[in-house]
Amino acid sequence: MKSSFMRILAFVLCLTVVPSVRAQWSSDPLKNLALADNANGSDHVQPKVRPLPNNQWYVSWFDADPSTPKPIGYDVFFQRLDATGVEQFAHGGAMAADLSNSFTEDYGLDIDTAGNALLAFLDTRWSPNQQVSASKMSPSGQPLWGKKGVQLTFSGTDFNASPRITGTTDGNVVVAWTTNSNTYLQKLDPNGHAIWNKPRVLEEPGFNYFLSDLHASDKGSVIVSWVRSAGFSGAKQLRANKLSANGWALWGKKGLSIYDAGSLQFGEFPYFFSDGSGGAVFSWYSASPSLQVFAQHIRANGKEAFPHNGSPGSNNSFNVRVEPSVSYNAVTDETFLFWTEEDSNQFTNGVSGQKFDGTGAQKWGSGGLTIVPLGADSQIFVKNVQIGSGALVIWDDSPTFGQDTLQAVKLNGAGKTICAQFPVSTTLSSKFGLSMSIAPSGLTTVAWADNRIGNNAIYVQDVKANCKLGQ
Repeated sequence: MKSSFMRILAFVLCLTVVPSVRAQWSSDPLKNLALADNANGSDHVQPKVRPLPNNQWYVSWFDADPSTPKPIGYDVFFQRLDATGVEQFAHGGAMAADLSNSFTEDYGLDIDTAGNALLAFLDTRWSPNQQVSASKMSPSGQPLWGKKGVQLTFSGTDFNASPRITGTTDGNVVVAWTTNSNTYLQKLDPNGHAIWNKPRVLEEPGFNYFLSDLHASDKGSVIVSWVRSAGFSGAKQLRANKLSANGWALWGKKGLSIYDAGSLQFGEFPYFFSDGSGGAVFSWYSASPSLQVFAQHIRANGKEAFPHNGSPGSNNSFNVRVEPSVSYNAVTDETFLFWTEEDSNQFTNGVSGQKFDGTGAQKWGSGGLTIVPLGADSQIFVKNVQIGSGALVIWDDSPTFGQDTLQAVKLNGAGKTICAQFPVSTTLSSKFGLSMSIAPSGLTTVAWADNRIGNNAIYVQDVKANCKLGQ
């Protein structure tokens, strides 16, 4: 039944009329595919990328264009790409929300079981106080929940922040967000109507519960993570829970303490990934102990696969580590973690990684695997996806400000190089906000913001399973 649905969906997507064929995947790292590149002082930022069936993709971003009617704000745009990288909407994308936001926060992009794009974001259209909205956009770029989407919050005085959205396996949608000091979740049916009689609230007297991430799990459930803290200066702990299709807590009333041995780095709201079997794989870096990276795998039943508080990426006490990226091989039950490695003074840095078995034991040595040795160049925004028996790793190499390139390497499960370091983007410019995802075929797409035209624009690049770019 599932395979029949996917074939039908792929066929429907292929029938969509392409309004303007402007470009496709580039095989030249100097000429990455531009999705939003108005050179009029526009600010295109915060791209996210998600795969569709048959190697198609949704990419979303914020866009502040000074040529649009005032008040100018960061509007929500998205684009659909076919398997060859051809834009399926007009160049510049389809607008999902015309906003007056003067700044941006994190937001949500996902896909429902029918192949529609799901977006959740802070919205200034309902009132001067930013509210949380969710929109469902069809594969042809049409709003399915009305021009303004669905409003999730209503107060004119509450503080709302950083919403997330996910399409559940039962065909519905769950939206999560922070209001004041608590995390809220609501489930919506395919028409955008609330399923739960009231939002589920994650809270604890005397503590802040700030939303971190949200993903669909099995049987219509979702997994949600948040950062727990007692005030601005209190220790910041990572917690998670799994909510059933009916909104009941499955991992205990208070959820699970993923990390409570010290404190997350200030401003760290870690992403996690579903393991495909009802559990989730987490990564984070800490302020206490000072700048170290960890991973944890929580099984579907809420049991920790790794030791409590996770397994460290490295036991090397001379260096520090930041900004980890995690992926998971469900076939071998192995977890891959990659990060920026730095000397204790943070003067030099490189890229390192680690593989963990199903119990959290380090398999690439107690100090991890060195991919880029410590050096003067900044190696930042490290991302990875699991592929083959190993992982594809992409990062930003910056010898000096504004001279960034994107580099990549592919490793097998033994940590051996399958594809030696190769360039993904070689136009020298500032690059940031990397988002990376992989399709079932092994085709990987990375999206980022880039100022090569003088203002921030959005670019994407495909990387095939054989590490080649383009067609």
